[in-house]
Amino acid sequence: MSRFDVPKSSPKIFEAMLGLASSLEGNPQIPRVLRDLVECRVSQINGCSHCLRMHSKSHADHGGDAIKVTMLAIWRAAKGYDEAERAALDWAECLTEAVDQDRISQSYRNLVDHFEKDAISELTCIISTMNAWNRLGIAQHEFA
Repeated sequence: MSRFDVPKSSPKIFEAMLGLASSLEGNPQIPRVLRDLVECRVSQINGCSHCLRMHSKSHADHGGDAIKVTMLAIWRAAKGYDEAERAALDWAECLTEAVDQDRISQSYRNLVDHFEKDAISELTCIISTMNAWNRLGIAQHEFA
């Protein structure tokens, strides 16, 4: 059930958000299944059931391992995530939770072991965009 409809109420702003999201598709540095995992984790942290449902389905549609989505809330204690996925998920948590700068720097140092700077920039934009979508989703939807 929606409280209000952003596309209808604010069409220009919504189009701009869609444009930002679609620009991440143009020249992807981050594999789609990893992007979906990151978007699911950010949505879990933010409590956005609408986005979590959507990105869990996308992860499956792109051939992602369903166990990874199932275990995502406890990924640090779970088997099956490679080091690059762990670095990306840690970065997503740091930026979403806005932890202290020392912790963000530590996470970044781990990230550069697995990703080039262009990929890190894209990953950061994915995380930031997902946080914005989550806020819209949380505001609009009571249940998803």
